[in-house]
Amino acid sequence: MSKKEKYLVVIPFFAGGAQGRELEYAVAGWRKHFKEDFKIILVGDYHLVVDTGNDIEFIKCERVPEPEPGNYRPHIDFVNKFKKVREKFPDSEGFIFVADDVYAVNDFDIYDVKVLKQQSDKLKVNNTSPWEREKEKTICLLKQHGYKTRNFTTHLPTWFEWDKLEELWERFDMERNSYIFEDLYFNIYYPDRVPFTLNFDRDNFKCGIYRQNPRWELVERALKTKIWIQNSVEGWTWRLNEFLAKYYGL
Repeated sequence: MSKKEKYLVVIPFFAGGAQGRELEYAVAGWRKHFKEDFKIILVGDYHLVVDTGNDIEFIKCERVPEPEPGNYRPHIDFVNKFKKVREKFPDSEGFIFVADDVYAVNDFDIYDVKVLKQQSDKLKVNNTSPWEREKEKTICLLKQHGYKTRNFTTHLPTWFEWDKLEELWERFDMERNSYIFEDLYFNIYYPDRVPFTLNFDRDNFKCGIYRQNPRWELVERALKTKIWIQNSVEGWTWRLNEFLAKYYGL
């Protein structure tokens, strides 16, 4: 990346999926802790946070219609939104993709983002939800083409190069056929790399909150031992809201 080029931090946003002030806290985390020159790109639905500074830009993009059966709408929607960003920034080398429920609580730089991270050596599914079925579909595609099936869906900020990602979109017609693009991207382009495997007790990257009653002493400890706190839909609570509001002073 050119030294003069700002890192693009791309946050796809669907207002109908927001549970509270997640996006505000996510943006506050980048501003407080990312030690690089960057611009946040909110693509999707409008949110008042885009009016809070010159370091954030909004690209309006309607959500895609419900796709054909067997496809997962959010992933096709991601491709559509990423393409809008590409159109706006055609000369950029790549971008950082991050969800709106990932909150930085300690300083980090681009090297922390680019570390190749995985959840596990194998993608495992229970086939009990649309997300699980999407995982299974992705595994089948990777196996069909002779690739490994490591689980790269970390739900952490992730760096993607446009050329590689666009090649995947075209190769697998991902505007119409949904797959988990993180798992395709890293298994296909980095087959021989040894990724760092996330482990709550040992890594300094993520404190994940996936239930209503987490161990709050571990969440509080994350302010000193982790770079990011992240929650699932089930993990969002009023207490987490208050915790983040206090931390960011919002």
